[in-house]
Amino acid sequence: MKMIWFLLCGILLAGIAQAQEINFSRVQDMAIWYNQSLKTDKQSSIKLNYRNVQYGGIIAYNSISAMVDMPLLSKAKKEAPNSGGYFSASAGAASDKSNQGILNNTLGLLGISYAVPIGSNETYAAIGFQGVYYQSNLNVHGGSLFADQYDKYGPVDGMASADRMAAGWSYGYFNMNAGISVFNNSAFNKWYLGASVMHVNKPYTDKAKSKEFKLSQLVGIQGGYRFVTGQDDDEVGFYASMNWQGRAYKHFFNGTYSTPIKKMPGTAVGAGLGYRYEDALVPNIELRYMKLILGISYDINISGISASGIKRNGLELAVRLDF
Repeated sequence: MKMIWFLLCGILLAGIAQAQEINFSRVQDMAIWYNQSLKTDKQSSIKLNYRNVQYGGIIAYNSISAMVDMPLLSKAKKEAPNSGGYFSASAGAASDKSNQGILNNTLGLLGISYAVPIGSNETYAAIGFQGVYYQSNLNVHGGSLFADQYDKYGPVDGMASADRMAAGWSYGYFNMNAGISVFNNSAFNKWYLGASVMHVNKPYTDKAKSKEFKLSQLVGIQGGYRFVTGQDDDEVGFYASMNWQGRAYKHFFNGTYSTPIKKMPGTAVGAGLGYRYEDALVPNIELRYMKLILGISYDINISGISASGIKRNGLELAVRLDF
């Protein structure tokens, strides 16, 4: 049992220790986290996400995020087609926290982008920048690991620690991110293609500012296409986000379909299937009412961790409100 605990803690630390990695599966809603220039519409929105991941029923972590994004346009220009270039701004916050209190990551984000028309029919090119402050707190003493300064009565006065995990240590750093994109926001064919670099400034992630803990840049490519039928208002979409950081990579793909409920104007239901590369299949459903979207998805683990006999699952809830 103790070996399983150590293994699960290692997986947890490896998975979310380098945060600012937004792991939610609704790629179409999370694109701005990776690339600020992908504010592709002219409406303000609030996006809330919650994700719970469990490993073998022993250890788990919760992720939450919230973002507000808005175009800096007058109401008349929001409704007018081909209204010229415009700025957009975003503010967001996110957190990862384990149920044993081992790890607690938080971040705050501010971003701005500018889109300029490059053709008719709502085709734009955009550039965006983000400033992000990231804070991490590691407390493996709470999980009874490496507690060499403690005995059953509490802290041992003057005891030197051999804890290489820096238990109880916290650190924070500032990130700069940048991205470019082209997108089309016409009535029936909506698409985007973007590229971004996160951690442009390669911040140090430890207090000693040692070379080994200098954060590598994350390079990302984002793409999406959504087709709306003219007669029935059915929607079919496909979205992708591919990310490389050093020798690591994390890719997301998501296909969706939705259709209106004829007897309830303004209401629609949808379903889709996501794929987190070499990690999980993610079936999902969504409900829409006017400008409100509720989404639910569930991770079906297909990664190599299953070979060890450890089961992992994840449940996600998403809310989006356009206004």
